[in-house]
Amino acid sequence: MEAYAVTPIFGLILLLAMIGGARWLLMLTAAMIPFGMMAVITLPSVGGLSLLAVNLSAAALVGWGCLALIGWVMAARPIRIEPATIALLCFAGYAIFSATVLVRLFAGESMVFALARGATGVRVSTFFAWGKVWLGPSNANISQTFYVLLACGFFVAAVHVLTRHGAGFGARCMALAAWLNLVLGIMDLAALDTLLSFIRTANYSLLNEATVKGIPRIVGGFSEPSGFASASAMFFGFFASAFLHSRRRGDAVLALGSGTMTVLALSSSGFIALAVVGVALAPRLLRLRARLRRPEIIVIAVIGGILTGVIAALLLFTSAPDMVASVIDDLIFSKTESSSGMERTAWAMGGLEALRDTWGLGAGTGSLRSNGMIFVLLGSVGIIGTGAFLAFLFLAFGGRARGANAAQLSNARMGGLAVLSTMMLSATVPDPGAPLMLLAAIAVASRRREPARAPEAASGARDYAGHIAGEI
Repeated sequence: MEAYAVTPIFGLILLLAMIGGARWLLMLTAAMIPFGMMAVITLPSVGGLSLLAVNLSAAALVGWGCLALIGWVMAARPIRIEPATIALLCFAGYAIFSATVLVRLFAGESMVFALARGATGVRVSTFFAWGKVWLGPSNANISQTFYVLLACGFFVAAVHVLTRHGAGFGARCMALAAWLNLVLGIMDLAALDTLLSFIRTANYSLLNEATVKGIPRIVGGFSEPSGFASASAMFFGFFASAFLHSRRRGDAVLALGSGTMTVLALSSSGFIALAVVGVALAPRLLRLRARLRRPEIIVIAVIGGILTGVIAALLLFTSAPDMVASVIDDLIFSKTESSSGMERTAWAMGGLEALRDTWGLGAGTGSLRSNGMIFVLLGSVGIIGTGAFLAFLFLAFGGRARGANAAQLSNARMGGLAVLSTMMLSATVPDPGAPLMLLAAIAVASRRREPARAPEAASGARDYAGHIAGEI
């Protein structure tokens, strides 16, 4: 086991959060989302597996949730299960089945792109080094199934926390994470790599020196631009929607800053996520115009005039138009012609081939590397698992909410739309991840109407169990 300088600091913070209760664990997990490359412990005996801070925080919250569940049972309280939870449990159950049974049932029947980078296998193209191996059980089946179960447990625990403390508490957790993401992005922009190395501890390939047409790409607390762009686009969608509802300056700053960081990451998935969210928010922007007061219209006109002048100057007196056109062409229009684009296309097709070779059942969670969430799900958990996950998304983000919760539901949908847009383009494993699960929990909690309950007094085994249940 390998520890780092950040390990004892994070351990102390985690301990304090556990003492504070489930809401502090949820806030800590949200705060760790921008630290996508911060490993607390690395296990060389398990192929150098890095245990990320966000996953350990989520695991602590799940453990607390298990104690709460025991408390509810001991207190003989009714347990309410959301329809979205049932769909997610079905997805997790099939993920376990596929990783333990299907991978052995179809072993040797299909060739797949393995998750392990060391498994080069049989070369299938001269444009990239990744090769195919025969389908069979591996350690990746265990690790990826664990991540799926962790995401499922985190969602359930987060729903209970937000049901008690309100969906607005989830928005505060998102705000904390968004501010941290901005700080890390600014630090990377300022080339403070020495400081950032303190939290970039995972044994991933660090791509902070990557450029596009000589323009450096920002990665923040992540290992590569696409991860930072995905997180930044999520915060942009959430807080752009929040600003249109509240018109608070803090929401506007977070939305503008997160959108800027998404652009500076120079990731094709980030640009597409911004475009998707922009199109989704366009009707609300048009409706907002009718509700603006005169001072607000003047401020917007002044800012718009300044931006228009700056853009016009750049277009007329610099080579910016050619540079921007070249960057967009490389990142989006010519992406499939690059070695990376061809490699990811081959991964996506490999997922469909695995679906075909397994008769639509899937090759097993962690059995293959594909590209794009749909192709990953179809190749790994087949039609049944994919259907369960899509049902979860519909049940979690669908429906209506009333009053202030309607805004929270809308914000969660915009953030979820951004995350799903990037996952549909760049996901390689079936792990839903903490960001999407947190947004889904906010959406579910915003539709609940039951009032929050105060924790019961702890006296005796029964009252103690009720107290633990009340905490979460």
